[in-house]
Amino acid sequence: MDATRDGPGTLLLKRRELLAAFAVLALVREVRAVAAVVDSPARRWIDGQQDIALALAEGRLGGRQWASEVERLAAEIEVEALMAEVRASLLVPAGRGSHNDPLKRHVRFLDAQGQPRRLVYGAALFDFDPANVITPHGHRHMVSAHMIVRGRMRVRNFDRLGDREGAMLVRPTRDFVAEVGRVSTMCSERDNVHWFVPVGGPATTFDVLVSNFGAGAPDPVIQAIDPLHARPADDGALLAPIIGFAEASRLYTAEL
Repeated sequence: MDATRDGPGTLLLKRRELLAAFAVLALVREVRAVAAVVDSPARRWIDGQQDIALALAEGRLGGRQWASEVERLAAEIEVEALMAEVRASLLVPAGRGSHNDPLKRHVRFLDAQGQPRRLVYGAALFDFDPANVITPHGHRHMVSAHMIVRGRMRVRNFDRLGDREGAMLVRPTRDFVAEVGRVSTMCSERDNVHWFVPVGGPATTFDVLVSNFGAGAPDPVIQAIDPLHARPADDGALLAPIIGFAEASRLYTAEL
């Protein structure tokens, strides 16, 4: 650039044009970066969970269909990609229930502006030390999914068939060790009772639950049971006493 030929006014104008061009380029890069974040596989997974949770809450999906869709989404996401999004989210400590419960943290996913998203479903991390246990318990008026994101977990499920005078009528359905990436789902129609114990060291689950089924819907109910002291019933079912969570935490240790 020849300052003597163009003159000081022309030189200043060209500098301004150059700065403006740099500003536009920086803005384009920022927009592309935001778009990449919004359209990431993890963000699509979050949106997919929102779609099926809303469909469940509005009665367009049943519990079994919701569980199948959750399992489909789990197969489509890399655990590390999901956990990178979780780590970039707002994590709210929620403590422990009983002394040997895992440590719970609520997960608040953020939008492109860094604000918590309003979602139909809740999300949480459960960090298990080797001695921590989610004791056997059944549910009403909710669904949940539990993905192993660290370690290994023994998962035991039961179908809840009904209630009888202080006991829950259940039938064992599953007993398996889940590796990283495996998801365990429960709904009213199947596997409505579950029990989680870490295997061989610490473990973490990433959980999704839906309990908002519209105005006037009943509140969720969670009840601990004692399947190891159950009485046999017809067709392989068990009558498991309904007990308090403090007693369940005393009875059900990681050794069982």
